[in-house]
Amino acid sequence: MKTVVDFYEKYDEESRITTNNARKIEFLMTTGVLDNHIEKTHRILEIGAGTGAYSFYYGEKGNFVIATDITPKHIEIIGQKMKERGNDINLQAEVANATDLSQFSSESFDVVLCLGPMYHLTNSSDRKTCLSEALRVLKKGGLLAIAYINKHFVLNSVMIRNKEFLTRNFIDKILDTGVTREGEKECFWTDAFFTTPDEMASYMNCFEVEIIDHLGVDGLSPYFKDAVDGMNSEEYESWLYYNMRSCREKSILGISNHGLLLCKKK
Repeated sequence: MKTVVDFYEKYDEESRITTNNARKIEFLMTTGVLDNHIEKTHRILEIGAGTGAYSFYYGEKGNFVIATDITPKHIEIIGQKMKERGNDINLQAEVANATDLSQFSSESFDVVLCLGPMYHLTNSSDRKTCLSEALRVLKKGGLLAIAYINKHFVLNSVMIRNKEFLTRNFIDKILDTGVTREGEKECFWTDAFFTTPDEMASYMNCFEVEIIDHLGVDGLSPYFKDAVDGMNSEEYESWLYYNMRSCREKSILGISNHGLLLCKKK
């Protein structure tokens, strides 16, 4: 994971879902769905929290939240933001690897948010360990939210943007393995894992969970970002409404940049 940490130590994660209206769709859709399941009394653990966008959101709503991330820079940013606001929310932050949550007791959280780790766990054993650990610290009946990146979004967006990757080798690598690693010719990001809605749903059969929702949280917005960013407030509200209405439509679910699985621990 060192390559991933090194990448995010230099990357501006803070602005990823806040810089423009197209990017905000992911955050607004994710919180809009999670709000239907998360109550103010729920204890939340976020793994792979980045700079804390979701942790702060639920902390401000009154939840007790622990935000963890493998990148020290991100935890420093969360700490600085808490200091600037006078620590007026019940939020803690600490460095942690999503595959090792041994500092947390079993069945100690009502909600576990795993909205980033699947993007970068290139080894199948690490993905299994991450989700097993998330479920271990989750109470029975609790909510596990898992975000993932769709293979077909990657293929469409990357090949159109950069013809260096418009090759059969790149297509086969993404479709057949879903994995790219730094140093490889086909790597356009950092160590990363990509999947599909069907693959992800089938994978969850390995765990004692019930899938209670499955959706695309940014839909076609990344493809039409200039148009989305040019919308006035009324138009943007209608676009967001359309995304909410269509986010579970199977015919377009796999083209969304980010997919979201909500699972209930049995």
